[in-house]
Amino acid sequence: MLISLKNLLNIRLFLNQLYVFNSLKNSNRPDKKEVRGINKNNAKEDRPRPSWRFSTVDKDGPFAWNMNDEKRIEIIEKLHNFDSMTWQEIQGPDHHAIDINSLSKEAQDRLLKIKKDDIDNIFSFHINGGQRIICILVQNVAEILWYDPKHKVCLSKKKHT
Repeated sequence: MLISLKNLLNIRLFLNQLYVFNSLKNSNRPDKKEVRGINKNNAKEDRPRPSWRFSTVDKDGPFAWNMNDEKRIEIIEKLHNFDSMTWQEIQGPDHHAIDINSLSKEAQDRLLKIKKDDIDNIFSFHINGGQRIICILVQNVAEILWYDPKHKVCLSKKKHT
């Protein structure tokens, strides 16, 4: 059964609202534990985690989000897997910032056309094989921009990527 992206997001919104409602409903329990202070010595809870903004998706051009529902769900599930991680845990050889001067001419031209050329870098999430999701990071928010199925935003010097 295929679920549209809109329906998947509506389901997630509903589940989040249900969770908040149940949390509020159960907040007056007599057996509720006291909240302890967070250890400020590099505690995982203190480090920012990713948030996703999809309203920034580029719907035209060479890296537009033209894909079937199955692929959209695969990408959302992949991004969902990052929700429990901090940015420090995410960043590495597969998921990293790329200076805009290292982008392909096609990508640089597209940034200019969509008036996003005032940034220093973009962030690339490896999905699988050569597939990438390209974002602009604003603090801990990844503003989703492009789907790069063939690794054309930033041409790799490595074989098979």
